[in-house]
Amino acid sequence: MSLDWNALCFSYPPAPRLLTGWQWQAAPGLVQLVDALSVGKTTALQLLAGHLQGSGGSLRVDGQTPQALQRAGGVFWHEPRLPATMPPDTTRVADWIAQMRCACPGWDEALFGQLQHSFDLLPHTAKSLLALSTGSLRKLVIALGLASGARLVLLDEPTSGLDKPALTALREALRMAAPLFAAEGRYLVLAHYEPLLEAGDGVQVVELPAE
Repeated sequence: MSLDWNALCFSYPPAPRLLTGWQWQAAPGLVQLVDALSVGKTTALQLLAGHLQGSGGSLRVDGQTPQALQRAGGVFWHEPRLPATMPPDTTRVADWIAQMRCACPGWDEALFGQLQHSFDLLPHTAKSLLALSTGSLRKLVIALGLASGARLVLLDEPTSGLDKPALTALREALRMAAPLFAAEGRYLVLAHYEPLLEAGDGVQVVELPAE
């Protein structure tokens, strides 16, 4: 089992190609895509999600293309800065949670309850997504992703908008999730400007290519 990126690249014409010559392989677990210059990391996640079609190489998740995995319901990709990946902003938090429970065969209710508590999400369940702060919406997405049971969970800049207690809770959640994802043969891929956890025990670090 492995996530294999073999020289796949992408371009927004007429801009130069991104991720040129990038090759890496990762085992199940937490995979941190590190991009200190913030060049291409969101594009990389969109390619992994199957939302963009790359060229000049290949990308496989346990032998499947991202598009095939997405069609099978195996990808969690909801990014608050990309409205097309999110439910309508009038959706109530409680309703989105209920939708995820129904849509995700591997949903972990016990884990979600734990994350609701550690991220202080319970006071917000009656609110609409539009009424949430940037940090609260980010915490909700993280909690849903970690509890979704999806084969491939993608998180972009998960620290965005988080205060100090939430950052502590995030790191604890990632430490807990990394060996769990590894044991279950799943992938938790996050993109950030620096690693949030050191490599080891289901945690891997992959640097994006310098452009």
